[in-house]
Amino acid sequence: MRAVRIAATVVVAALGLVGLGLLAPSQARAADGVYEVEIDGGDAVYNYTLCLKTTTTMRRPAANNGDRECTGKRNSTNGSYKMTAAYNPGDSVKMDIEMHTGLTGESVTKDNVDITGATKCKLSGVVHAGKFKCDTPSNSLLFSPPAVEEYTVNTNPDGAVSKLLDFMAWLVSAAGVTGLLITGATLASQLRRGALEERTEYTKSIAFVLSACLLATTAGPILAWLDITG
Repeated sequence: MRAVRIAATVVVAALGLVGLGLLAPSQARAADGVYEVEIDGGDAVYNYTLCLKTTTTMRRPAANNGDRECTGKRNSTNGSYKMTAAYNPGDSVKMDIEMHTGLTGESVTKDNVDITGATKCKLSGVVHAGKFKCDTPSNSLLFSPPAVEEYTVNTNPDGAVSKLLDFMAWLVSAAGVTGLLITGATLASQLRRGALEERTEYTKSIAFVLSACLLATTAGPILAWLDITG
């Protein structure tokens, strides 16, 4: 009987060990109340921050990252390390990934990446072309460069000609204003000297120049009005 009891004890113990070995990774961790994932960041040629969270941690207040466990800013020099977070059976596990892209706080984030069941995750690549991949096939993502808007050149030749004409018209107007000022000053000088009464031809010439300058001042405004109404 004693031998039978010993044999039964050995069998039960063996079955217990086998049962533990057959448990899924997440179930084994659930017994300890902690989810653990190993991070390999040795090939990440950029600064990054990782935050691990579970259904359990997300029930906590979110202030100051209270609902997740974060690494702080890291890079390739940190190599491999482990992250842990509180865990209960049935929890989903997610990772928030922040790639720091600039010296003044610029960054790109990928939040709520589902890594439930993963035990190892790897970061690699360079800025704007990084990669995050875990040991479960569906849990991976790529960072892509920001979209650059296509630059289009204005190939309308009429636009350049129109701008040139506008510029020339305003030059004519400016010259007309200058001419009016000069002509007015000359006319005032002649009036003070009494020369206009003696030289009728000179008076006619000044009147002609004055009219021409006055007409020239309207060139710019007229062309601008045509552009607006056209």
